[in-house]
Amino acid sequence: MSHPIAKALEDAAQRVGRTISKDAAKAVSEMYEQAGNGAQQVVKNLKDADEKHAKDILELAEKIAKNGGETGEGAKARLMAQHDARTKLASAVGVQGDYDVELVVDRARYPESADHIEQAQRGQIWNGANWVQGPPKPSVLTIERTRSRQNRRDSLRGIPTRPPEERDEYPPAMFKEGGAGASVKYIDGPDNGGSGSVMGSALSGLDPGTRVRIRVR
Repeated sequence: MSHPIAKALEDAAQRVGRTISKDAAKAVSEMYEQAGNGAQQVVKNLKDADEKHAKDILELAEKIAKNGGETGEGAKARLMAQHDARTKLASAVGVQGDYDVELVVDRARYPESADHIEQAQRGQIWNGANWVQGPPKPSVLTIERTRSRQNRRDSLRGIPTRPPEERDEYPPAMFKEGGAGASVKYIDGPDNGGSGSVMGSALSGLDPGTRVRIRVR
């Protein structure tokens, strides 16, 4: 017999002058295998717990490294530091978080841009001056600047200009999720230009494929 439990029972039976039948031995073997499966489940549970612990660490890192809404070079430096810290931490614990950096849009400075972001993320999708309810646009977007021009053409197609307002896109064209189907809303020109400039500057040092969480504060 190959199973330790069955072998021990066989040895015990021989000591009292009896032999375990093949059927009984098979039953014992199956019972042993079930115990083995149970042990495997315990190992899996421990692994799942470790992964949850790793995710908890990443969540803590997100809280520590949040972008507080700063603009200019300060925001860019903070985003770069956040990305570096989270990448190293993810590598160390073997778990990747839902996003790499967080970009905060300040409602006090860019109220119309902020409103449009929140509306699109709720599924209020604009087509110029009108909107329809649709699937919510994601809050986590992926940098892919090579598609910016094409995405902008695709998203703005059929929506005429309306000065002095400008056509604001969400997701913005610099992200993989932008382009056809994006929410496009007429908003105040300086508001749109200001928020776009801040976003472009803050994210300029980040590599393609970086996942950016867009949040309104």
